[in-house]
Amino acid sequence: MHLLDYNEEGIARFMAREGLRNKVWHRQGQEIPDGIQCIDTALKAARMDYQVLKSDLFADVNGERVKVDGKCLVYRDEDGKQLGVNGSDFRVIQPREVFECVQEFIQGGELTIDTMGTMKEGKQIFMSLSIESDPLEIVPGEVLERHIMALDGYDGNTPLTFASVATTPVCNNTVRAAIAEAQNRGDGLIRSRHTKNALSTPRKDVMRRALGIAKHQFEAFAEFGRSLAAIKMSDKAVQEFYSAIVMGDKAATDPSEWTSQQRRKVAEMMCCYKEGDGQVNSATPIDARNGTAWGAFNGVTAWTNHLNTIRKGETERAHNVLFGTGDVVNSKAAQLLVRQYALAA
Repeated sequence: MHLLDYNEEGIARFMAREGLRNKVWHRQGQEIPDGIQCIDTALKAARMDYQVLKSDLFADVNGERVKVDGKCLVYRDEDGKQLGVNGSDFRVIQPREVFECVQEFIQGGELTIDTMGTMKEGKQIFMSLSIESDPLEIVPGEVLERHIMALDGYDGNTPLTFASVATTPVCNNTVRAAIAEAQNRGDGLIRSRHTKNALSTPRKDVMRRALGIAKHQFEAFAEFGRSLAAIKMSDKAVQEFYSAIVMGDKAATDPSEWTSQQRRKVAEMMCCYKEGDGQVNSATPIDARNGTAWGAFNGVTAWTNHLNTIRKGETERAHNVLFGTGDVVNSKAAQLLVRQYALAA
């Protein structure tokens, strides 16, 4: 199941660059050639070349049509799809306005478009981009892939948000790059709300700031990974670590007192640590990082990315890992390791 939005012909409002659509997105939407540099081309391929409009909101009161003060209805022009009910001062920002900020960075070779689409019945729009720069190696043979995710929405609850996203290709695990610093510096996300001054700062300046912050966050995450890779952990220590994530202060209690679900979660994390999630890249054996805190951390991210979201589509999985319960679990794991081993953050 996907959170992707579909048009009246049943086609997903989504595009992915060559290779990603078949590999990850189960042939959803439209595939575009690698290296596309035009936002308008990408928007058309994703079937997002529509306008978002707003109007007064009316309610039926005893058979009479009455305007609701202080509220507006936000909808899509091509099919009248309702996208949200918001305060009357809600500033509609068109999909093109959201994403055109990356145009010069794509043309300048700093970014490459990976995916673009709509989800949650059109209420949210997203785009992911790869950062083109020198490789960041965590351990020999394991290079960090760096991305920026942009998310925006018309539901009144989703501000324009930029997140730095790190992917470890060994298990295709995704995690926010700011996660190792989150306990000291907030969540590491850049947000801009839909107020009347929403476009007062040029979007490309926001994007430039996001890109600069992302580069710092990736360097910090790589250093975090290297520090973890240097820490040896026995299987017993790893299991105690997973117990602390699942059970918190009750981790020291007798496992016989845990619920079956709690025992299952710890066992699944241990399985991900030992054997991966079935998506391990054979070029970098999982054994190379087992026995270390880096391997233990990746057991958690493998669980939140794959095993705990096995029935979800790729969109829902990514959303959960970056902004939902998966991110909460990953953050907790990082913070436990930082505290336990007195790592700099």
